[in-house]
Amino acid sequence: MGSFQEIVSWVGSEWKLVITIALVFIIYCLTKRDRRISKYLENVPGPPTIPLLGNVLSLLCPSYELKDVLTSWYHKFGPIYTVWLGNHPIVTLCEASSVEAILSSSVHIEKAKEYDVLFRWLGLGLITAKPRKWRGRRKMLTPTFHFKILEEFSVIFNEQADVFTETLKQKADGKPFNIFPFVARCALDIICETAMGKKLNAQLQQDGNDQYLKAVFGYGGLLVKKIARPWLQIGLIWRLSGYEAQEARLIKVLHDFTDKVIIAKKLERKNHGNLNPSTIENGMTQKKRKAFLDLLLDLSGQSDDGDETLTDVEIREETDTFMFAGHDTTSANMAWTILMLSFHENQRHQKLVQAELDGIFGDDKNPNITSSDVSKMKYLDYCIKETLRLLPSVPVYFRHLTEDVKSAENILPKGITVAISSYLLHRDPNVFPKPEVFDPMRFSPENSVGRNPFAYVPFSAGPRNCIGQRFALLEEKIVLSKLFMNYNFQSVQKWEDVKMVSEIVIRPYDGINVKVTKRNCLK
Repeated sequence: MGSFQEIVSWVGSEWKLVITIALVFIIYCLTKRDRRISKYLENVPGPPTIPLLGNVLSLLCPSYELKDVLTSWYHKFGPIYTVWLGNHPIVTLCEASSVEAILSSSVHIEKAKEYDVLFRWLGLGLITAKPRKWRGRRKMLTPTFHFKILEEFSVIFNEQADVFTETLKQKADGKPFNIFPFVARCALDIICETAMGKKLNAQLQQDGNDQYLKAVFGYGGLLVKKIARPWLQIGLIWRLSGYEAQEARLIKVLHDFTDKVIIAKKLERKNHGNLNPSTIENGMTQKKRKAFLDLLLDLSGQSDDGDETLTDVEIREETDTFMFAGHDTTSANMAWTILMLSFHENQRHQKLVQAELDGIFGDDKNPNITSSDVSKMKYLDYCIKETLRLLPSVPVYFRHLTEDVKSAENILPKGITVAISSYLLHRDPNVFPKPEVFDPMRFSPENSVGRNPFAYVPFSAGPRNCIGQRFALLEEKIVLSKLFMNYNFQSVQKWEDVKMVSEIVIRPYDGINVKVTKRNCLK
């Protein structure tokens, strides 16, 4: 071998060749498939791949077409199929028994690397935490969703639903408009007050809080790009593409929003000696309702028994997580439920919901709705569940396998990502005949008998199911019941013309356009 100077001289004269070799080596390392994984997945069907990229090119489509690509693979390859993103396989599961094997397990609870894209926003909150941290955090946070606390939150649900109902009066002229921003602002007001104890008044100041909403939507779009395009997961490429700077701007908006409230809340508690301040209502002194943030701050001070407490960073992580999970998903499902009941062929279901509500509340169109009232809303419950079947707020859940799993005739090897597609799972014709038909009675007790509980997982299932699902459903039922008590909704679209964006949450691509009129029974 020549001297060091000779090597340097050769590299200098052949720099193009050196760069080419280096790039080939990097690409090889990034795209080389694990032999053991590849061997086990040989018999799992899937779309044909191309060298280096796998199936990435098929996913480079408009966001509203992504579900059609995945659905076509489901129809072609069956309820278990493999998609390759470069050298990274994702096995998609769309059948109840294989889904049950994953979600019911206390072993397969590690979230896949696809959730790493949420780290800059949510840190290691409940959604993204690794198993060891998640177990302790879940145990700590479960009492904050006790039914007594939810009953206190129902006061806020009612107040903001009343604001929404009043706001819609200006739109109840039978002219088409996009109702989705109205739903989103209502959900934002609710989550800000319940999560952080902050009255945002987004519904009354309709242009003042769009920055936060735009940041949420914009961040979701960025994350899907990063997951579907493996090269963007290389830090240098992410930076040079301009996405890193865009991500940083969005994160700043999201974190600033939360940080300001946390600082103000801690100052308020300091001034009151960490006691829950009182308010005067109807001449009576009452303790102020505690927000989720108050409960987290309470937990941060409980260390006498030796239990783990929450740091300031962890408080923000869980607050951001609750804001994200409690706003984006509920606003989407409320909007989709309004749309599903407003189609011409579904308006009979809307009338049945209204008849049920009239039977519960009589002539009172502005009641204070309690959880007891909500328990009587059977048909509205069926309609919400059927909407979540067709349009689950979260269309896919990812898990990282730390052990081999037997699924049907296949062995799914440890080290891979499995994607539980609730969107496709809920369309299994063997479980839900005529799956594209909106039929709320699928969820009546008599029609639910014998159904595998893992055939319907709008809030995931098993140990890592959604901790806030009762919160979400209570909120949705109170808001939607007040809307349907007071208004009739008529879509100006057909179901087949609706475009939806499949990101972290399924949202309408170009809004939800409806006509709203006051009900004749209004006085």
